[in-house]
Amino acid sequence: MLRCADGTDYTLCDTPGIIEGSHIGKGLGTQFLKHIERTKALIYVLDGTGQEDLTPYNILKMLKNEISLYNSSILSKPSIIVVA
Repeated sequence: MLRCADGTDYTLCDTPGIIEGSHIGKGLGTQFLKHIERTKALIYVLDGTGQEDLTPYNILKMLKNEISLYNSSILSKPSIIVVA
């Protein structure tokens, strides 16, 4: 739970289990994808170390592809991209 100075509360959900194939149930993918269907916005937090082909761009592309294959309407939600 995140409470802002104005008293507004936000519930945050971490979905680290989204991997390639999540949309068809690989790993815990569909369980995590079901959670993000109920969100109002998305914050993509990406690893910025850029190890081999795991660049922030490639990671974001994979995440958006898995989300789109599961339920493309999720991608119409407001989003923020954070590279750390």
